[in-house]
Amino acid sequence: MLRDQATLSKEVHDVLVARWEGFKRLARTLPNRQILAVELVRTRDDETAAVLTIVQNGEPVRYLVTGDAHGRLKARTQPPRSASDDAQRIALAAEDPAIDPGVIAIGDPPPKKNGTPGIVAVAGNLLSAAFDVAELVDTSAK
Repeated sequence: MLRDQATLSKEVHDVLVARWEGFKRLARTLPNRQILAVELVRTRDDETAAVLTIVQNGEPVRYLVTGDAHGRLKARTQPPRSASDDAQRIALAAEDPAIDPGVIAIGDPPPKKNGTPGIVAVAGNLLSAAFDVAELVDTSAK
């Protein structure tokens, strides 16, 4: 079992690195402010997160905005989580990557930045639409 966890942890890390390298190549070909990815996830702690990967000066930059369980922005979107918070989350994910579905979007590499007011506004709308309004939609087949 321990060997399987180590293999899975390495595979998760390999996916993170491969995605980031792909974003780096793509960012070199696009103008500033182009969106490379938008990821909306519910975390292990029943919080929500929006991770936006955007081109800045030919490089991909990732922004993290968090919300409560309904996607309402948390007052603590500033300042950024400390490196120790991220390290603790990644260490826990490395032990068992299956416990946090947000590990691919939220995990390192690369580090995340806090959003600018515009990023926070866009992410806040996305989070509330996905985790509050959308959860009220009847998805049963009739």
